[in-house]
Amino acid sequence: MSPRVNAVDALRTLALLGILSVNIWFFAHPDMLTTGMRGNPDESAADQLVRFGASLIFEGKSYVLFSFLFGLSFVFAWARAFESGSSETRRSVRRFTALIVLGLLHGLFLFAGDILLAYGILGFLLLGMRRISTRAALLTAGVIYTLMVLVLVVLGMVTMALEDTMGQAMLTLGESQDAVAAYTGSVTQWFAFQVAAYPVALVSVLFVQGPLAFAAFLAGLVVGRARLVERIVAGEFSTRRLLSIGLPTLGVGLALSSIAALLTWGQPGRTDYEPGQGAQLLGTAVNLAAGPIQTFGYIVLLLVLFRSAEKLTVVLAPAGRMSLTNYLGQSLIMLVLFSGVGFGLGGQLSEVAVGGVVLGIWLTQLALSHLWFMRFQRGPVEMPFRTWSYRGT
Repeated sequence: MSPRVNAVDALRTLALLGILSVNIWFFAHPDMLTTGMRGNPDESAADQLVRFGASLIFEGKSYVLFSFLFGLSFVFAWARAFESGSSETRRSVRRFTALIVLGLLHGLFLFAGDILLAYGILGFLLLGMRRISTRAALLTAGVIYTLMVLVLVVLGMVTMALEDTMGQAMLTLGESQDAVAAYTGSVTQWFAFQVAAYPVALVSVLFVQGPLAFAAFLAGLVVGRARLVERIVAGEFSTRRLLSIGLPTLGVGLALSSIAALLTWGQPGRTDYEPGQGAQLLGTAVNLAAGPIQTFGYIVLLLVLFRSAEKLTVVLAPAGRMSLTNYLGQSLIMLVLFSGVGFGLGGQLSEVAVGGVVLGIWLTQLALSHLWFMRFQRGPVEMPFRTWSYRGT
């Protein structure tokens, strides 16, 4: 594998860690899908620090990174097709159609917060806009992000006003205990919960996460065209120059993410903080504002690290090469652990224990990915996915 490919796959592997660190709370606290709240209050300072840290480092950043890499990979696929003299349009259509089907199945049977359906739908939009100019792409991405952040800021402020006049309880969408009982109950109860939660989650994914993901697609498109990843990995830009860009950017992103985490979780180590939905919406808005800034800092600094630590990219890359398998695998593992289909641990583990589960799943997938590629060239889901995409081309 080329250094560029290894670097991009290594970024995917770290994005998978972040996505797992965010998605797992919807399994560990299934009431988050129905109440619109942050989950059960933390029982200890250590528990609160785990949630605070996940928000600070990963929330609002991981899916931005994953979406950016989707746009970047779109450019790579078209470049490979051009070099081979084949047409990529039909492959893209089949690829995005497959993502839509996978997303529907994933959302209904594994995780209601699935993003693959949105990726498939938005992939067609990206396909139609693939010739957009760099300036227009960046302007569109910026407008989308700004509008979404402003909408959530206004919504958060209105919600806070309503909480002051109507009371927070009136804005709750459901009972936490009922949601946990349904999710960890019988298979029938679990499936009924999935069917009820999926449409609610789908609205958020399509109309909040979806537009933001598309903005990241466009950023990936621009970076891919300019071959910036290849140029950074090849050493075209000095380490000093990259650090002078990456470190301040990361600092600004972390500052905004700290404000968001404080709004949602309170001061680090505090266990008696109970924000209303208004504060949480404002926290989400600030996190979204931090997302592209902090992610940009991550990307620049990680690429600097990868080009000077090739062994690290070799260790990380295999899990990223089969990112679709690992993404779906994460949901399957968490379903077995937390739902009534499996061990029914939803609502039972401490936040610290859940953090340990995150590391356990991610490290296991990293090891299994290495073992898999000792015998196969592509991941178990990637193989039929590629066969379908390349059929008839």
